[in-house]
Amino acid sequence: ASYYTCKIGEVMMAALPTGLKSEDAYKAKTESVLYLSPLYRSELSCQELLHSLQTKAKKQYLLLERFLSMKSEEFAVRKADLLLQDDSSPAALKALIDKGILEVQQQEVSRLKVLQADENRLLQLSPAQEQAYREIHQHWQTKDICLLHGVTSSGKTEIYSRLIKEVLAENKQVLYLFPEIALTTQMTQRLKKIFGPQMLIYHSKCSMNERVEMWHRILQEDGPLLVVGVRSSVFLPFTRLGLVVVDEEHEISYKQSEPAPRYHARNAALMLAKMHHAKAILGSATPSLESYTKAREGRYGLVNLTQRYRDIQLPEIILADINEAKRKKELVAMFTPTLVENMHACLQAGEQIILFHNRRGYASVMSCKECDWTPHCERCDVPLTYHKESHSLRCHYCGRQYPIPSRCPSCGKAMMASFGFGTEQVEEALHQLFPQARVARMDTDVLHDRNAIGQLIEDFEQQKTDILIGTQMLTKGLDFDHVALVGVLNADTMLNQNDFRAHERAFQLMVQVSGRAGRKGRRGRVVLQTRDPEQPLIQRVLHYDYLSYYVDAMKERHAFCYPPYCYLIDVWFKHASQAKVQQAAQYFANVLQPLFPDMVFGPFEPAVAKVRDVHIQKLSLKIAPSQSLLKIKDYLCGLHAHLQKDPLTKQVQIYFDVDPL
Repeated sequence: ASYYTCKIGEVMMAALPTGLKSEDAYKAKTESVLYLSPLYRSELSCQELLHSLQTKAKKQYLLLERFLSMKSEEFAVRKADLLLQDDSSPAALKALIDKGILEVQQQEVSRLKVLQADENRLLQLSPAQEQAYREIHQHWQTKDICLLHGVTSSGKTEIYSRLIKEVLAENKQVLYLFPEIALTTQMTQRLKKIFGPQMLIYHSKCSMNERVEMWHRILQEDGPLLVVGVRSSVFLPFTRLGLVVVDEEHEISYKQSEPAPRYHARNAALMLAKMHHAKAILGSATPSLESYTKAREGRYGLVNLTQRYRDIQLPEIILADINEAKRKKELVAMFTPTLVENMHACLQAGEQIILFHNRRGYASVMSCKECDWTPHCERCDVPLTYHKESHSLRCHYCGRQYPIPSRCPSCGKAMMASFGFGTEQVEEALHQLFPQARVARMDTDVLHDRNAIGQLIEDFEQQKTDILIGTQMLTKGLDFDHVALVGVLNADTMLNQNDFRAHERAFQLMVQVSGRAGRKGRRGRVVLQTRDPEQPLIQRVLHYDYLSYYVDAMKERHAFCYPPYCYLIDVWFKHASQAKVQQAAQYFANVLQPLFPDMVFGPFEPAVAKVRDVHIQKLSLKIAPSQSLLKIKDYLCGLHAHLQKDPLTKQVQIYFDVDPL
């Protein structure tokens, strides 16, 4: 609460499952268990009973015989198990209960599935993995945190598994963090074969009652336990934490945006490890600049794993010039000839393809070709996205849908047209280009729950799908054995963002999605479509040159004083009245600018200045490492408290985002 400048109550709301906040919220799951009456537990009395039933009530006799063959030492059998056989008679069971031969009790049972392990699933490490494993242990002699910088498909998971196995053998707990539920779906299938009943899977899609039971198990169980989960797992009540693993540590999904606390799960997990005197390992093929800097400065251990598992080469990246293809009139929908040829060759060979495009919907925008009028959301300051499947215009911020106008409301002409393309249009183009191919789409428009995500991933793993199109969900560490080709449909859209982290994210996304190609013994291929093949960042991606990219990026960060050369706090102002938002934001700026010359930026409207009829302004404050971050945050909270007393601005929502992404 202190670090992220939020209320302790907000932290408690995030930390505790709903079922623990109210005595009546959690309902224990019960099942009916049958017990043999104590009157018939001796061998003599039981035989007499069976003899009596055999002659007078054949069905009751058969059911009781089955009960006796299934009973435990406590003379107990689950009612559901007893009635599982087709010839079991509920009427006969009722008669046995009515006669007092069997007794029914309700017993509390866990909702948590008991996972089965395969003892032989822990793979032998390759020489490169073995070396990395030893180096991690060497670093842990002097440092508690180690960064594993391993190229895609280098086998980082196998190293994590070996380390986890060691910690569990010491009867301790392990927290294994993933950035996305989509990734946990696939990864947990692999991990449960190794760790089985020692493993729990925790994320927001678990039911409230399941989360309460996991919370109690982690708090009360004495044995070794591996908890696999997403960012909310850092709030679980660990008692014997020995290791924290943060996979894909660079992922923006680890940062909570709404509601408070706006924490970064990676940083919170490292603090959790420190509190428990536990070791921590961060892993990524494209580490965040902040983590890599700490490793280079010696604050973290640094281990490099430069070889792919089984010595498979990194995928070959081919640049395809969109402008040249357009000039030669060779562009097929959104595909360059290079990508079309490679897709055709893969499909002919029975191999799979992944296409990455980080934009949902059918078209980016719809507008009038006569007067350039563009439909915008009435509640949000954004143009609407055309979705062909639902034949509607949709706001991706508030979710509101609008009918498609047949004529332009501005000029009255029937000249409405769509521009740009999203994953929905890519899917349509693929069906036209390759009608025999089995195509699936992976974005939030089609994946509404964890079961849908799991089914889509399973279908692709089992080669029931030939081409998978998706947004950034595809880049998050998914591992498919038969993908020979990855296509990045428009690399430039990732670069042209008004954000100092835009190039970092673009590099990470392109390298990560490229890493989905070429596993199982053969080199893959990546076709990266761009309008600017000579762009320096594109060239860094082409050669998988993380170190050169890191040096370039750090020069820019230093020149303009951005993290990791400073701390950053964003102050957000929100209200239905634009005037009140502007007044509150300007007051903050007027007070802060004399105190922090050249380090206060704004107030200004963000890229989306209104969402759900709420106007937004933002102010950014850079803080030098030599300054007291705690004192400055206390001062900001004081300003906030002052505005809360002013009748004109007290209703303006003001909050702080520490270390924003």
